[in-house]
Amino acid sequence: MRCLVCHERLVIDIGWSDLFSPPDPDPFCGRCRRKLVRIDDDQKCSRCSRKMESLIDACEDCERWTRHPIYGNVLVKNLGLYEYNDELKELIKTLKYSGDYALAGCFQKEIRQTVKKLKGIDLIVPVPLSEQKLKERGFNQTEAFLAEAGIPFRPFLQRMNDQGRSQAKKNKRDRHTGQNPFKTDQHLTGQSILIVDDLYTTGSTIRHAAWTLKQGGSGSIYSLTIGR
Repeated sequence: MRCLVCHERLVIDIGWSDLFSPPDPDPFCGRCRRKLVRIDDDQKCSRCSRKMESLIDACEDCERWTRHPIYGNVLVKNLGLYEYNDELKELIKTLKYSGDYALAGCFQKEIRQTVKKLKGIDLIVPVPLSEQKLKERGFNQTEAFLAEAGIPFRPFLQRMNDQGRSQAKKNKRDRHTGQNPFKTDQHLTGQSILIVDDLYTTGSTIRHAAWTLKQGGSGSIYSLTIGR
C-alpha cells in the first residue's frame, strides 16, 4: 500500500487482533499526515468549526449570519475536519481538477467516525455540482468522499448551471448576498439532514443548500466539511 498523496510505500504494523478485525490503515505516510492539521475541538467556533484564538462561543462570521433575514437560522452547525491550509488546498485541487479520484478515499475514516457520532440524522445529502462542472470533472468530489467512506447518501439537491464567477472568486459580500443556486423537488417530512461538502469558506453554499431543503420540509440541518 502506498500513500495516496506522495505514493511512498507504507509500512503497516499488524497484530494478533487484526486477524479477527481487519485494520483501517492510514492512507497517508507520516510526512503527509503531519502536513494536515485536524481542527481542535477546544479551539474552534461552536457553529462553523473555524479555528479560534480566544475562547468565545462563535466567530464574527457566524454572528453575522445569525442576523441574516433569510439564512440566519437554517443551519445548526458545521462540523469541519481539517484546517484549510496550503496542503489541504492542493490535495483537494488535485482531486477536483486533475481527476485523481483515489484521493477521495483519504478521509474515509474521519468521515465515518464523525457521521457515527451524530445522533438523529435521517438523511445525508451531498452538495451537488452543476451539470456543466460535472461534465468537466467527470465526478462530484463530495459524492466521492461519501462513496469511498461507504456512507449512503441521497441526491436531494440540484444545482442550476453556475452563472458568472465561481464561489472561490467572489468576495465575502457577494457570497453573503448572492443568488441561491440550488433547488429541490423533494417533499420532506421533518427529517434531520446532514449536508456534506468539501470546504466551508464563508458558509454561503451550505446555508443556501440548507434553506432549499428547509423549503422542501426538512427538520434540523447540520453540515460536515473536509476543510474549514
